[in-house]
Amino acid sequence: MKTEDLINTIAADAGAPRVSIGWTVGVGAAGAFVVGGLVFFALLSMRPALGASLGDWHFLMKWVFSMTLLTTALLLVVGLARPQWTPGPSMYLLLGAPLVLAIGIAAEMTSLPAKFWMPTMIGTKALACLILVPLLAALPLAIMLLALRRGAPARPALAGAVAGLASAGIATTFYATHCLNDSPLFLGVWYVLATAIVAGAGALIGARLLRW
Repeated sequence: MKTEDLINTIAADAGAPRVSIGWTVGVGAAGAFVVGGLVFFALLSMRPALGASLGDWHFLMKWVFSMTLLTTALLLVVGLARPQWTPGPSMYLLLGAPLVLAIGIAAEMTSLPAKFWMPTMIGTKALACLILVPLLAALPLAIMLLALRRGAPARPALAGAVAGLASAGIATTFYATHCLNDSPLFLGVWYVLATAIVAGAGALIGARLLRW
């Protein structure tokens, strides 16, 4: 290619309208949420008497936890998609979901006799939680990582991990409507472990997929 042609190509590319990475991540998140819902309804079903559960703070706290995780992670994903982004006070956003969980666990432990703490924490079908949450998060994570590829993350592994947290937020939002274990003690062990699995997968994949 001649020098003049190269200059014209670069100039044309610079003048072309670009979709902001924030918009790209937002669309990706919306698509991930829809896909996560479709996978959920294809594989699982909502628990019986879900309407009655909406009056129980234990159940509602699961949604507060998952939506806080999703929202805070998405806010960070937008920043992580940009090459000039550096870790700073915004990372404290990730403390939102653990704080919600800590408040719920404290409330549970003050109202529940100590002899019931361990059985409640173990709950029922814990293994299903560890399997189904990552399964429900798989396609949302793929979509989030593809959205991140439209940016230029300076920290691919961290970007992938936070995308994993957002995807786990989507998965646990839906899984909460199926799971019969509503105790914050159960949530603090099995939902957190499942979320860590998804975040770890996101970090491993992101480290390779998002490298530039």
